[in-house]
Amino acid sequence: MDLNNRIQQVLAQHGGIRMAILFGSLAKGCATPQSDLDLAIQMDAPLTAEAKMALIGELSQAIGRPVDLIDLRVAGEPLLGQILKHGARLLGSDSDYAELLKRHLFEEADFMPYRRRILAERRQAWIGK
Repeated sequence: MDLNNRIQQVLAQHGGIRMAILFGSLAKGCATPQSDLDLAIQMDAPLTAEAKMALIGELSQAIGRPVDLIDLRVAGEPLLGQILKHGARLLGSDSDYAELLKRHLFEEADFMPYRRRILAERRQAWIGK
């Protein structure tokens, strides 16, 4: 059974998971034996610490790697943008994915001016001396 099927099998045992996106080195195809599993999920309800730890344990046991689990409800920029840009959707409807993209675009529009200003200040401090 391939990695995506093993992940989906574990997720299917948990109710309320609306979306799952694999990202990071495993999604890019450049994982090493030491690489962890980077997985972003969105549930019907907020992900509790207990549910998160249980899911991390089950996923880690099923795939034999450490797991970094991100709750899409609280993921902000720039992480959300990286998940959407480089990730592979394993679960989730097109409409839920479209809503997530819309949220990303609004948050990015709010976040990017600050990022540009900070980068410009850093460049000026580094080059301007």
